[in-house]
Amino acid sequence: MRIAIIATYTHPTRLRIKEPSIMQSSVPELIAGLCPEHAEVEIFNEKEADLPLDRHWDLVFFSYLHSYYEHTKVLSTLFRKRGMTTVAGGRHAGYFPDDAALYFDAVITGEPESNVPALVADFEKGELKPRYSNPSLGAAAIRPYRYELIDFTHNKVRLPGIEASRGCPFACNFCVLTGNERYRFRPIPDVIDEIQTRMRWNPNYLGLMDDAFVFLDNNLGGSPKYLRALCEALIPLKKTWGCALTFNVLKDESLVKLMAKAGCRYVYTGLESLNPDSLKAMNKGQNKLSEVDAVIRRVFSSGILLSFGLIVGSDGDTNDYLYRLPEYLADLKYFSVTFLGIVCPYPETPFFRELQAEDRLLPGTTSRDYDGYTLCHRPKQLHGSEVVEHFLRLCRTLGSLPNIARHYASKLMMSDMPRYKQTILFSGPEIVSIRNPVKNSARRYIAGLDALEDWDVQQMTALGLKPQLVT
Repeated sequence: MRIAIIATYTHPTRLRIKEPSIMQSSVPELIAGLCPEHAEVEIFNEKEADLPLDRHWDLVFFSYLHSYYEHTKVLSTLFRKRGMTTVAGGRHAGYFPDDAALYFDAVITGEPESNVPALVADFEKGELKPRYSNPSLGAAAIRPYRYELIDFTHNKVRLPGIEASRGCPFACNFCVLTGNERYRFRPIPDVIDEIQTRMRWNPNYLGLMDDAFVFLDNNLGGSPKYLRALCEALIPLKKTWGCALTFNVLKDESLVKLMAKAGCRYVYTGLESLNPDSLKAMNKGQNKLSEVDAVIRRVFSSGILLSFGLIVGSDGDTNDYLYRLPEYLADLKYFSVTFLGIVCPYPETPFFRELQAEDRLLPGTTSRDYDGYTLCHRPKQLHGSEVVEHFLRLCRTLGSLPNIARHYASKLMMSDMPRYKQTILFSGPEIVSIRNPVKNSARRYIAGLDALEDWDVQQMTALGLKPQLVT
């Protein structure tokens, strides 16, 4: 039996662009680890390389985000016409299973550990069901990834990833996890064993990336007690790693120092905004801006690069705040912003339901528009065109070469911890990537106003497919 596992991708510009980066979707490696040993498994990541459309597999798993849905259902339809069986999974498939069932032979709406093996077994018996929603088996059921299937030649800066936990204990109103996924974590011995015995390292750059990996968790610090225990177990491994966690965790100085001792050299946190009114509108009370400067200095001086994401278009945002945002960042002497987006009301979130009840979702919004770079609603204090104007200006400003130079100059010498300076230098390209979404001058960045990718439009027309309206 031949199985393909595909993480699909469409670029924010809606042009045909690949975007190799340090962190990539590891869902293909996860699902591959749940397939039977006798199966011949291939994995593909469209963010790194084109998918070979002339190949044939018996069973094809698709993992995709909301904004990749139209592209994914095109691929599925093409494969099904050639006799292949296709499966949809991910948050979109879980939230819109009836729509997905129109374009895939089976839809997984639950976690993969309890559903992928059952689906493959049914497929081999010729008894495939249209939907698989077996309940979660818990975090302890997470299986080791198939790291040996990763092709680092397609993405020379990629690091292998691993899960220690899933979910998040907070309830930010724009987050897809809120109300949909509780926080839980794996047994630490399982995590350590996977790193020691299963993980495969990036061989590029003459060994500079040996023994370096990332935690793929949404919030590795969801339980500070668990994070402490995990760090203690990581110390003897002498590995270098990065993670994402919420800003409140970084206020614990002893925990930050322990993370650094355990090999942490990179932390991403979704600060989201420096505007208290915007944070309040998002129900993101764990971020207290009065503490930001002290925390930033403490984290860097401990030997950890702190990077954060910002979003514009929240109900608390004003023209004055967004115009002055670069000044606020300059006051913090901090320039490692590696994500800048437009607040997105994903359909499974409280924010979406709030906007829907207030009739503030924009007409003509399709699943493609829910990408984090397209305005899908009417903000309370800004016109849509103002949000786009601020977004484009900030992308170009924060992702500029002078900004990166200031970042290097202010942070490179703040710590002598091993691999700290190397991590700072590697962060430059990540900061530059903020400009990638604005490379298409024809893009409008407002839902209903931007066409789909040319290839997808051509295929959808030929196949008689229509975009999914989500309002």
